[in-house]
Amino acid sequence: MPKKSHWPKTIKNATERIIAQMSDEEKRTLRGTNKEELAKFNFGMGVYIRNKFGLFDGNDALMKACALSQHGEVYNIFYGDDPDSAAGVIIEAVWKELKSAA
Repeated sequence: MPKKSHWPKTIKNATERIIAQMSDEEKRTLRGTNKEELAKFNFGMGVYIRNKFGLFDGNDALMKACALSQHGEVYNIFYGDDPDSAAGVIIEAVWKELKSAA
């Protein structure tokens, strides 16, 4: 597990790190996926995100950023409770970035 000091604190930073590590084929595959089908990446990319970015281990800054992006100001109700949803937010952000760069 990476040190806490190396965890990304923002969705943008997490997205940049993931894209930098993706192969061209992985980028093409994700870019070619419909938004409704992004859940199929939960067991590969999602596990990587949850484990490497500390979503189960106290990365409160990134969890809060993901909760805010999903729930806005009511994030206090949801904040910190769902690493799976947080990983989904990041996967969608990666997907959007790849789509916009195409």
